[in-house]
Amino acid sequence: MKAKLSGFFTTIVSAILGLLGFQSCGLLEKPVMYGTPHVDFSYKGKVSDESKKPVPGAKVVIDAYFSWTDGAGFDYTQLDYTDTLYTDSRGNVEKTVTLFDKSSNVVVTITDVDGPENGEFEETVIDNLQMNKVKDGSGAWYGGAYEMEFDATVKMKK
Repeated sequence: MKAKLSGFFTTIVSAILGLLGFQSCGLLEKPVMYGTPHVDFSYKGKVSDESKKPVPGAKVVIDAYFSWTDGAGFDYTQLDYTDTLYTDSRGNVEKTVTLFDKSSNVVVTITDVDGPENGEFEETVIDNLQMNKVKDGSGAWYGGAYEMEFDATVKMKK
């Protein structure tokens, strides 16, 4: 009878503590976190011709690469994000996205896709652009906010 009462009391106390959010794990253990590391990435740019006139309708490809070195000292680079946009009537592009981590290198490729309509220009590649930190992360999964700006001058075809 005493064992049944003790078991019943333990069950009741466990249920009450469970409802209050207490668990059977030790209080000094680190909590298990579920989620994905991520950062906010904003990019904006302007595309102009050699006479400083904006180039509307230009294709702008943003490639963000993530690089790391493993424990054996081997370097790796992986394409983390790619996006294709077209410049507006003022030659501007702008967007904010979420990435897994801060990219170490951003490459912008600008291509003429409308032919002679806005003047024909050569493909322009801007390499090794860096993301600048504008907001700190939370110390857990959120790594903060980064931005990247570019101002490109395309060379007209002759």
